[in-house]
Amino acid sequence: MDVVSWVALAVAVVSSLTALSATWIRARWHLHQEKARSDSLIAIAEALPAGGRLRDQRADGSYITLTVPTHGGFNG
Repeated sequence: MDVVSWVALAVAVVSSLTALSATWIRARWHLHQEKARSDSLIAIAEALPAGGRLRDQRADGSYITLTVPTHGGFNG
């Protein structure tokens, strides 16, 4: 193998590792953002009074609605 082939191979390996690292960092960042969002929604839901309602809408248009029951639980 001549020098040019080794350089091309090294460039290919480095670029692949860089792309893989970027994907991993994005995934970790996204996971961190989802965890923070989940924690804040749980804190808000726990603070709702009986009969309160929470609606969370995401940027993609999907949403969840949570209504706190006015009685002591599902069987109550």
